[in-house]
Amino acid sequence: MLTRRILFGATLSSALAAPAILRAQVAVSGDIARILAGTSEFSRFVELAQRSGEIGRLQGTQALTVFAPTNAAFDRAPVGLLQDLLGQTGGSQSGSPDQFRLTALVTHHFIAGVATTTSMRGAIRDVPSLNGGLVRIDGTGAVPTVAVARPSGGPSSNFGTGAGGQNIQPPARIVLADLMASNGIVQGIDNLLLP
Repeated sequence: MLTRRILFGATLSSALAAPAILRAQVAVSGDIARILAGTSEFSRFVELAQRSGEIGRLQGTQALTVFAPTNAAFDRAPVGLLQDLLGQTGGSQSGSPDQFRLTALVTHHFIAGVATTTSMRGAIRDVPSLNGGLVRIDGTGAVPTVAVARPSGGPSSNFGTGAGGQNIQPPARIVLADLMASNGIVQGIDNLLLP
């Protein structure tokens, strides 16, 4: 039953999607952790999820949408950010990951429930991430995008601006869409969501 639903959902969403969105070529089955691990474009995100201790959540029963940055998205991350989070830079805590910040980064890419690209079409909405911040899902363009609407603990919106009022983080486009899992869905994005 689940396999037939996954295949039908993948076929239906492929037919409805904009051509700029890349699709999985085969239906995959399993939980979100298995879907991510089985897709080479997400290997760096899987490493962060493991190091942050969040891989168990991706194997759980809670329905989730994971906006998973592709490996190419990590190449666009601020220089030194990942090394700092993983404890790979010099300093007093060299070698030990910053668990608090690492978990905040990873869980900012998770929202409760299942958000397909079809359900995103035609609307802009702010949705809480599992780390407490807000992400803005914009389905009004040809390709749905997701961006930080408000960082966790932030007093106001930082959508489109950063220090000095400059745009420092463009919205992430969904580039690998609607990878259905037994406990949710994975949407591959081309940028990190930095809380």
